[in-house]
Amino acid sequence: LAGGIDGPREWAWAALDRGTPYVTANKALLATHGGELAELAERRVAALLGSASVGGGTPMIETVEHIGVTGEIVRLRGLVNATTTFILGAMGRGQSYDDALADAQAAGYAEADPSFDVEGRDAAQKLAILASVAWGRWRPEADVDTSGILDAAVVPGQVVRLVADADRESMRVGPATLDGRDPLAALDGVESMLEIVSRDGTTVRVSGPGAGGRVTAGAVYADLARLLRGERPILFSSR
Repeated sequence: LAGGIDGPREWAWAALDRGTPYVTANKALLATHGGELAELAERRVAALLGSASVGGGTPMIETVEHIGVTGEIVRLRGLVNATTTFILGAMGRGQSYDDALADAQAAGYAEADPSFDVEGRDAAQKLAILASVAWGRWRPEADVDTSGILDAAVVPGQVVRLVADADRESMRVGPATLDGRDPLAALDGVESMLEIVSRDGTTVRVSGPGAGGRVTAGAVYADLARLLRGERPILFSSR
């Protein structure tokens, strides 16, 4: 559950190199070194799980994994950063960016330094992880075309959100004005939603709370339960 990259990479590598299953909620680790860790897990017949790294208690990774096995995914699209959804929703109701950010911080939805969220990096890391699972090959955060919300122009009454969008070839995170009929436009507060579009035109949507320590802990426990059942999944493994 530790943050950062260098230390967690060393711990993950050491565990997997011994053939020990590794469970993490560290999205920065997976979006930066997930490919090499998955390869090591395969060589050592270990397991690499990270359900809590995306979506908190909303089973985004598990849903993408299941649909990717049963059908061909052609697109992922969603709101995966609760902080920016909260801020942009407040701005759409007439608040300034500074006031909306202050409210998000007071409610515990934004850090004292919110740059990781408002610059789009949190969403980019999550999208890279989801896309890697969807198409069975690791894709790093560096491949995501990312822009944040600092320069987003929000007219009161408009619905602007930080949208994460990916297909087999490209990944993008940036603010977009949504039509009122778009299912993503209905999200406010700290909800997250992911749309998974399959080749046959089917769209599956998974949504729920995108922030909170309790729901994140629940996702970690769910991964541990899979290990106790004898499962040995590996994130980003090729199908």
